[in-house]
Amino acid sequence: MKATGVVRRIDDLGRIVIPKEMRKTLRIREGESLEIFAQGDEIVLKKFSSSVDLQPISQDLIDTIALTIKSSIFITDRDYFIAGSGSLKKKFLTKTISPKLEELLLENERYHKQNVAYQDIVVTEEEAKEKYNYLLYPILADGETVGLVLLMSKTEEDFTEEEEHLIQIISQFLGKYLEE
Repeated sequence: MKATGVVRRIDDLGRIVIPKEMRKTLRIREGESLEIFAQGDEIVLKKFSSSVDLQPISQDLIDTIALTIKSSIFITDRDYFIAGSGSLKKKFLTKTISPKLEELLLENERYHKQNVAYQDIVVTEEEAKEKYNYLLYPILADGETVGLVLLMSKTEEDFTEEEEHLIQIISQFLGKYLEE
């Protein structure tokens, strides 16, 4: 484990403050859950992600659906693209979502965007000239946004009403799956 040089005291209620810069770097937001476990004589804090539960069923679900539509479908947790299918899968899968996409995630609303640059979708140093269209729906579980369903394409065609309903259904299905 890497030493940070930061020392904190535990208060009388057993609390400890994680430095702001460390929270920012690790994308730990206020109210977010952390896993706590012991590893030898060390206490380890790890960001909790429902993606461990969400990834396998998400991948199976969107692989099945991708057979009937031409756009790519992706599932994210609050930080990463965790499942994907279609022609854009290799370009986005396992990438970190961009701050702009993270903002949309926290808004809890459907969103449609056209002609978006690659760097506005994922965290990257690349200056990609490619533009994408996406339609997204939040995945809500127990009233909290845990991820996104994105329908993406490189064409300038608008998404159909059927495609919009489809990702809404995927979003609701995954949200209910996580609540059970």
